[in-house]
Formats: sequence, structure tokens, C-alpha cells
Amino acid sequence: MYFEKSNLGKNQFWRYFFSILIIIAFTQLLGAFPMSAAVFLAKSGGNVAPDASIYNPASLGIDLNVFLVLMILPFAMGLLGLWVCADSLHKKKIIDIITGRNKVDWKRVFFAALIWGILGLISSFASYLKNPDAFEFQFQPTKFIILLFVAFLLIPIQSTFEEVFFRGYLMQGTSLLFKNKWIPLLITSILFGVMHLANPEIKEFGIGIMLPQYILLGLFFGIMVIMDDGLELAIGVHAINNIFGAIFITHKSSVLQTPAIFKTTAINPSFEFLILGFAVLIFLVIVSRKYNWGNWKSIFTKINFAEQKE
Repeated sequence: MYFEKSNLGKNQFWRYFFSILIIIAFTQLLGAFPMSAAVFLAKSGGNVAPDASIYNPASLGIDLNVFLVLMILPFAMGLLGLWVCADSLHKKKIIDIITGRNKVDWKRVFFAALIWGILGLISSFASYLKNPDAFEFQFQPTKFIILLFVAFLLIPIQSTFEEVFFRGYLMQGTSLLFKNKWIPLLITSILFGVMHLANPEIKEFGIGIMLPQYILLGLFFGIMVIMDDGLELAIGVHAINNIFGAIFITHKSSVLQTPAIFKTTAINPSFEFLILGFAVLIFLVIVSRKYNWGNWKSIFTKINFAEQKE
């Protein structure tokens, strides 16, 4: 069982404390250095506007596909840092942080990606019908082919890191403290939302409408982990959600600025929140029936750990 695996290895508080510091160092120092260097070189060249920023790579003269690679590097380094900490400090196998099964169930990953991708297409079509004039076709064949390669190869690394860190490492760790599932679910979902406060969407549309969307997604991913005994469904949904946003529709406030097929000039965050809620419910119904999720009350049951290893 997934949460029972929390007790494997060494789990003293100091190990979590130093692991989190190390993971932050891997992401914000090692991983973010290439982006910082690129921005510094662009600004030092003197050919950019004074207000140029990483949220507008065109203003820095950075190719959008190169920018996407630089954006994902911190997550790749974070995943490496998490593996190093799990192996060296916690003496855990990374597979035990990912799934309650003996190996990753890739069929679950791809099924989740397929269903959420279909729901994403339907949701986008609904947004188009509501305001077709807001969509601008901007297809650039060469850049788009490169984008496809980068998106499908690298974005899953970004989404996998976030899932393994939040719904894996932190959710398992807090379950040891509270010995249940619902408090870790709430804590990690709120932290997941707070992590996105620096996103440009927050500045564009306001924290009041955007933060609940991020927390809802965190709850959605966490519920899947609890009910399905692993991260596979959450990784599949998270990956295709971000890939879809990168290759199909972008917006000036999107954190991933890419040469997507369409660019929308207007977003109604309240309508998008409503669409997201419907998509979450439909997805949960589909996967709960496919994978025979039984007792939903298990979210609130106490975890009975074996004696903790030192």
C-alpha cells in the first residue's frame, strides 16, 4: 500500500529538513543558473527594454523554445536532488515514493493523459465557442515541430518532479506525522497552490480567483493518489495538462510562453474555473469506474504503520 510505504527507510525530521534544503538548492541554484545567465546576458547586451522579464522572453530576445528548455531545467535538477536525498538521506527507493505497486504502471499514466487530453480539447472548444474572437491562429511549422519535441520530452520531467515532491515525498512525510491521509492531502494541496503564487497568472487575474484553481488541482491530484494507491494517474494528468497548454493555446499571462498553435487575447478565469471543476468531476467518475475505486471513506481513515525503522 502506498501510504504504508511511508514508513520505509529513515524518516527522522532532520532528514526531511535537510532534504528539502538540498532540493531547493538543486532547483533554485543549479537548475536556475542557466536561465539567470541567459537573462543577464540578454540585459547586458543593451538591446532590450528596461522592463524586460523572464515572463516575456520575446522582450529579452530569447527564442521561445530555448526559453521553455531553460524553464524546465530547475525541475529536472529538482528531480535529481530528490532522488539523491531519498537514496542517501532516507535510504528509500524512489519507486516507493512513486507508487504502492512493485513498479510504475505506465498504462495508468497514458490512460490518464489520454482522458484528460480529450477533456482539455472539449474545454478549449467550449472557451472558443464562448468568445471565438479571442483566439488568434499563430502556427509556425518549424518552431512548432521543435516545440512538440521539447514539450513531450521535457514537460513530463517538470510535472513528474512536482508530483513526486508534493504528492509523493511531502504527502508521505506528513502522513507519518499525522497518521492519516486527509491532513497531508490538505497541506500539500495548499502548498501546491502557494508555490504558484509567483506565476504571472496571479498578477494578471488576481489571487482570489487563481489560487483556488491551483489548490483545486492539488486536491484533485492528491485524491487520485490516495484512491489509486500511487502517483501514476496524477503524473499523467499533470503532464498532459501542461503539454496541452504549451502546444495548443498560450496567453500573455501564461507561465509557459511558447509558439503554440493558438494565442488567446482574453481569458475569463471564472468561466475557466467552472470548466475545470466539471472536467475534474468527469475524470474522477471515469477513472473510479475503470480502476474500481471502492470506499471513498478511506481518505479519512487512520494509517496503521508498522514500527518505524531507525
